[in-house]
Amino acid sequence: MFRRSLMVLMAILLLFTAACSSEKPDSGNDSPGGQAKNGGEITFALPADIVSLDPAFAYDFTTNPVVNQITEGLLKFDENSKLAPNLAEKWENPDPTTYIYHIRKDVKFQDGTPMTVDDVIFSMERTRDPKTASYLGWMYGNVDKIEKVDDDTVKVTLKQPDALWRYVLATTAGHIISKAYYEKHKDAFGKPDGGVMGTGPFKYVSWQTGSTIELAKNEYYWDKSGGPYLDKVVFKVLPEGTTRVTGLKTGQVTGMINVPLDLLPVVEGMDNVNVQYADSFLNDFIAFNTQKKPFDDPNVRKAMNYALDKKKILTEIVKTAGAEAKAVPVGPAIWLFNRDKWEAAYKELPDYAFDLEKAKEYLAKSSVPNGFDATILTDNETIRINAALALQAAVKPLGINLEIEKVTGEELNTRAFSGARDYDIIVNAWGSDFPDPVGNLTPVFHSSNAGDGGSNFGNYKNPQVDALLDQQITLTDDAKRSELMIEAIKIIAEDTPWIMINHPKQILATSKSLEGYSITPLWYWDAFTKNMKLK
Repeated sequence: MFRRSLMVLMAILLLFTAACSSEKPDSGNDSPGGQAKNGGEITFALPADIVSLDPAFAYDFTTNPVVNQITEGLLKFDENSKLAPNLAEKWENPDPTTYIYHIRKDVKFQDGTPMTVDDVIFSMERTRDPKTASYLGWMYGNVDKIEKVDDDTVKVTLKQPDALWRYVLATTAGHIISKAYYEKHKDAFGKPDGGVMGTGPFKYVSWQTGSTIELAKNEYYWDKSGGPYLDKVVFKVLPEGTTRVTGLKTGQVTGMINVPLDLLPVVEGMDNVNVQYADSFLNDFIAFNTQKKPFDDPNVRKAMNYALDKKKILTEIVKTAGAEAKAVPVGPAIWLFNRDKWEAAYKELPDYAFDLEKAKEYLAKSSVPNGFDATILTDNETIRINAALALQAAVKPLGINLEIEKVTGEELNTRAFSGARDYDIIVNAWGSDFPDPVGNLTPVFHSSNAGDGGSNFGNYKNPQVDALLDQQITLTDDAKRSELMIEAIKIIAEDTPWIMINHPKQILATSKSLEGYSITPLWYWDAFTKNMKLK
């Protein structure tokens, strides 16, 4: 996932703080044997306030957890990261540029009004419209037209085949809102006084900016196969990680996703907490500004890559919270098709394992054999600041003097996504929006994403890589796509615009009083409160 706001506070996001109200509803949650029953109220902690209630702007790990409970897409990702029906009961792809979606007839908005095909088309067109300036509008870039076939059917025609379109309507780019509600609240839509009207398991009640967002059970929810079971969900903004972890220990917090690494041992040691781990599509990395001297020289980049002991960072800092990475952000978790091809190719990639002598050799034949001064940009998140400090120390013997510029998470990402690329080196993170390797390639290595708002953090520009990525996206054969992407990653690995630190795991720590949800690689698109219950 993920663009400007997606990266904000990646490793410290805490989703699940919860405590039943001191005056619990009479829902039977204290029944003998601790069996989960309907009802109850929980409070989830967020590390910062949300951007908007509008799904067109839900594209980060703080906003999505709230919005995904209120609005939904035509499709969804299941627990295995596979596409599954949602507001569309089925869909077809009769030819490479045509997608047909059959809309459920029994769906109502949270005010009890029926959802129609007109609402579906309106929502998609609104996100697609450049005037909306949606953070996800780019996902519609290859759409030619969206048409109503009949009262239950929508047809999307693409300009050309697009391997990624199949996933779009399972993200907030495909979430459906009430057209009538939007038109009535247009000026304030997505804001505290305007709210939002969707079809999700919980409905919007109130938003006190910087403090709390309150949701209530949607009595009209269409999916009768499970919840919602809870009566009320409150999201509370609690910026301090230590406060959230302390709350987990005392029982005021029922859980968190992506526990701060320095506090993970404390959480793992709590006897009232369950901790789940899942492989992810995420990547922690250090990117060189490859258009800035001396980082335009591959020998400089290779020298610094060999100088850093990534395995030591993994052992001493990441520990069980991540997996070892090679030269590119395409690890085993995202090999969801043609796995044998990806595995074979991955084994051949350089890992740039710590080798100070090699580092010295590469620097000696570079444009700056005697070293240089530069700055590395980071925030204070555990893995990032420690990676910056480790690199600073590692390259000192090469005559490279790095000054660490530590900024807020917000400033880090503002500058990371700025076309100015006003940094020498940056420490950041990236995770694919989709269960597809290209989600960790095109957004961060295609030259078209080096401009303002783009996520090409290394300012990397290689025409050969661009051509391979452009070619594969127009194919529908994943085997052929894999061959082209593998060719691209071999070039990227040799160019080494990034130093890969690790593939972090998704971590869900919950109080034993909460059940009903298991962490997945794509949790950031889930209506995760739907099946939650309190014991």
